[in-house]
Amino acid sequence: MSRSILITGGNGYLGLRLAEALLSAPDYSDYSIQLWIHASEQGEREKIAPIAERFAGAIESQRLRLCSGELASAMPFSTVERAGLEYVIHSAAVTRFTVEADLADAVNIKGTEKVLDFASTCPDLKTIHLLSTVYSSGLRTGDVREEPHSPGALFSNHYERSKYESEQVALKRKDLPINIIRISTLISDDFSGVVSQQNAFHNTLKLFYYGLLSLFPGEKSTPLYFVTGDFVVDAIMAILRSQQVGKIYHVCHSAADTATLEQLVDSVFDTFGTYPDFKIRRVLKPLWADVESFDLLNDGMGSLTGGVVAQAVSSVAPFSKQLFAPKDF
Repeated sequence: MSRSILITGGNGYLGLRLAEALLSAPDYSDYSIQLWIHASEQGEREKIAPIAERFAGAIESQRLRLCSGELASAMPFSTVERAGLEYVIHSAAVTRFTVEADLADAVNIKGTEKVLDFASTCPDLKTIHLLSTVYSSGLRTGDVREEPHSPGALFSNHYERSKYESEQVALKRKDLPINIIRISTLISDDFSGVVSQQNAFHNTLKLFYYGLLSLFPGEKSTPLYFVTGDFVVDAIMAILRSQQVGKIYHVCHSAADTATLEQLVDSVFDTFGTYPDFKIRRVLKPLWADVESFDLLNDGMGSLTGGVVAQAVSSVAPFSKQLFAPKDF
């Protein structure tokens, strides 16, 4: 019987990198990888073709098998082989800060329920690793420990809320061997600064560069938790190897080892200042705005649909309240 590891979110940044790490790890050479891709029948070919090309050698040698399904269906994991499946790494999620409530609920919460229901039918299962975010803590401040969150927190957006609720779904499944891995904000592949996937962090840097944010929300001393892809993949591999069950992990640096919001903005403008095309435009650092002022600005910009500045402000708004909620993970 073949031993295997299932990775959901197989067309996502972490899913792909984890598959590569497992395929190259000598201690997992006797495992095959089942890489599950969220794809409807209409979209399958477009999503699967480049992944099949990327892993052509592993597919040919039967070290990797591509699966797909639709999370909205009754049995999204019907193409996954249950026998011999020992580990599940659930990385599939909608991670946009602007995600709508219905979509966040359908994918991040209901999707987690379906993964856990499927895993409960696998006779050889050892551990499920649910990938979450450190911001499932919501807008609570102070120490955030590697333990279940207490209820009652407010959230900046539906992404944070849905990840909190997906953790609650997992914690209720006492019948399953589950680890929860809370990951911080990914900003580069490695310490060289190579970026192969951009997110809200990079979009905000672009807004700074083009002088589209004259006001910026946040408490200057708020620590910002950024990590590299290498850091996250190495951490998940270490957790997988530990054989621990029923744990919660924070994959991030301590507050003492991370930059504050003010330090980040200063560093960004110091770096941009070395570029002649930026320097000649004399773009000023944005003024700091409190919660109420930025909310008023965002509400006022709502009537200016299509305006570049309005779009810039609205792109920051979904995570702005986190910048006023200092935490120590």
